[in-house]
Amino acid sequence: MPVVCLGLSPISIVIRMTRSSMLDVIRADYIRTCRAKGLSDRTIIIRHALRNALIPIITIVGGQLCMIFSGSVIIETVFSIPGMGMLMMTAINNRDYPVIQGSVLLLSIVICVVNLLVDLAYAAVDPRIRVEFSKGGAG
Repeated sequence: MPVVCLGLSPISIVIRMTRSSMLDVIRADYIRTCRAKGLSDRTIIIRHALRNALIPIITIVGGQLCMIFSGSVIIETVFSIPGMGMLMMTAINNRDYPVIQGSVLLLSIVICVVNLLVDLAYAAVDPRIRVEFSKGGAG
C-alpha cells in the first residue's frame, strides 16, 4: 500500500509525458525520412525517436524522484514504517533540533544529487549538450 500511494501519481505523470513527447517526435520530418530510407519501426523508435523524446522525460523523472523522496516522510509516518520520515517526525515532536537539521540536510543532499544526475543524463542523451560541456561555458 505505501508503494502504491507513493508511486502511482509520479508513474502516471511520467507515462503521460512520455506519450506526449513521443507523439511530438514521431511527427517530425526526420522520422519520415527514416521511414523513407527503409528502417524498421523498432529501429526508428529506439534509435531516433526515443533519444530525442528523452530530454523532457528525464526532467520530469528527476522532479518526480525528488517528490518521492520528500513524500516518503509523510508515507512513513502514515503507515508507521521506521525510516528517515519517522525519524524526522519523532524529532519534530520531541523538538530535537540537531536530528531535524541532520535529516533535512541529508534529504537536501539527496535531492541535489538527483538533480546532478539529471543534468548528467542530459549530456548522455543529447550530443548537443555534450558539446556545450566540452566548450566550458554557458554562452
